[in-house]
Amino acid sequence: MMMLRWSLWACLAVALSGCVSGQGGQEQAVQEFEPVTVRVSGYGTYANVEEQRADTRKRLMARRASQLDAYRNLAERVYGTVVFGSSTVHDFVLRSDSFRTYVDSYVRGARTVSVTEHSDGVVETVMELKLEPHFIACAQGVADDRLKDVCPIPMPAYDDRQGDMEATGSVDSLYYLD
Repeated sequence: MMMLRWSLWACLAVALSGCVSGQGGQEQAVQEFEPVTVRVSGYGTYANVEEQRADTRKRLMARRASQLDAYRNLAERVYGTVVFGSSTVHDFVLRSDSFRTYVDSYVRGARTVSVTEHSDGVVETVMELKLEPHFIACAQGVADDRLKDVCPIPMPAYDDRQGDMEATGSVDSLYYLD
């Protein structure tokens, strides 16, 4: 997974890089990147669709589960996933195989594109995150295990809150409803 991610970054770097002449006749490589939008889906459902679908609390819990799954998927796409695994073999026969994944990230600037409840009770949340050029440039020279510490995702430079509800009055908050 990590090799695939870095191969993608390398292809992106080659496609978007260019060379310009520096002062004094020295050639200096300058990389220019375009923003990249990462879009993911997250899923949640009910324990028992037929009985719980009419329960507002259960519907909100399924929606929240899909939102958290989408955040996890964003973190995995941007920063990667740590995978722990073990296998037990006895007399050349696989006896057990177990894997555990680990994601520990801070995602900010993500926005919800849509939330859809499908007919089978699955709630799908689609989220996207715009990776700014300076994040992409930073990620080029950083080891996988240090990426989240060295290249945090900055707050978005643009205001995408058009149409969103905001608190009015004396409330001072960094958060807004989507």
